[in-house]
Amino acid sequence: MHTKWDGLEAGNPDSAYADMVRAIQFNMGDLSFPAALVDLPEPDLPGDAWARVAVATGGICGSDLHLFSHNTGPAPTLMSMGGFPFVFGHEIAGRVIEAGPRCPHPVGTRVALDPCIPCAARGIDPPCANCARGWTSSCLNLDSRVVSNGRTLGFTTDLGGGWCEQVLGHASMLHPLPDAVSDRGASLHEPVSIACHGLMRATPHDGDPVLVVGAGIIGLATVAALKGLFPACPVTVLARHPHQADAATACGADHVVQSQAGSAHFEELAQLVGARLVGRDADVMIMGGFPYVVEAVGAPRSVTEALRAVAHRGTVLLLGAAGVSEVDLTPVWYKEAALIGSIDHTVDACAAPGLAGGPDRHSVDRALDILAAGLLPEDVVVTHEFPLEDYREAVESAIDRGNSHAIKVVFRP
Repeated sequence: MHTKWDGLEAGNPDSAYADMVRAIQFNMGDLSFPAALVDLPEPDLPGDAWARVAVATGGICGSDLHLFSHNTGPAPTLMSMGGFPFVFGHEIAGRVIEAGPRCPHPVGTRVALDPCIPCAARGIDPPCANCARGWTSSCLNLDSRVVSNGRTLGFTTDLGGGWCEQVLGHASMLHPLPDAVSDRGASLHEPVSIACHGLMRATPHDGDPVLVVGAGIIGLATVAALKGLFPACPVTVLARHPHQADAATACGADHVVQSQAGSAHFEELAQLVGARLVGRDADVMIMGGFPYVVEAVGAPRSVTEALRAVAHRGTVLLLGAAGVSEVDLTPVWYKEAALIGSIDHTVDACAAPGLAGGPDRHSVDRALDILAAGLLPEDVVVTHEFPLEDYREAVESAIDRGNSHAIKVVFRP
């Protein structure tokens, strides 16, 4: 039997479950600002293992902003993997308000959502080769358009999203929230999970110094993930803005270096690892650099700096979702460096020595442990909250973070 709340708050008629839901939709209706707040029909549950979730918090991700700021977003090869028009928001947490008979999460359960929609959620059986291996983040059927036309929540026309009053999720996509994680900070599970899965793709040696290039939310989430998974690794953060540098310190970074014109910040980075520079002016490279570097921005400059800062035979992990751009790949072959890609969320079989370690755990569950431990303090990183109707101001604040001092901007539908 389906179960369903008649209202989100007892006795409040404004919260009553309605036939229409409000959502911020990417529809290109206004080319100067391609999103709009619209009323959409409430979708039906796609199957009996699905649930309807009232969104408590929906984060604005840097990948969302590519569509507004026209910078180096993902390559055109991925453009067929979403619906149009689609509902924004893949950083999502909320409360179950309707559960199908095969969904184990009852009405009232607070949940974080893994936005990926792999074979299990789509009911594809047998699963693809990658899902059969447990690599759900690499599902070969994300573009299948079975059940929905988007690869993940936040890029579908018919399942809702984080920038919406409701979202639909398969039981396999729902992760109960610990009591220690508040609604305000609950959508932070998504960037922390991104960092956890990335670090598990190629783990740092516990105790090796790690450089995180970028102190936006992905960079700060990476600091938290490192402190939770590999606590013996000293972490240095390269930050662009002063408020980001302050946040990196508050999140536990051992060293924070602020970007400067020319090569001054590279001189400081080299000193931290007892290395030296080669090259001239701004085109310098560290000889004897960091054994492990995380690129957490996705811009051409940050990718180049990450490669130039890595040690010989070191690892550079790309978390910044870089797309078509021009970068200096010389260090990859000159230093014999490993360049590792990572996307989304999945079960990782690699153990880690810290509090969120252990084999065969989902990256979202690792992330929730890290949030519950206070390693990514919401009062530091959640800098702006908006209702859906203020969506233009929310997006503009997230883009103009140098002036707004935004780190994580969230909607509270």
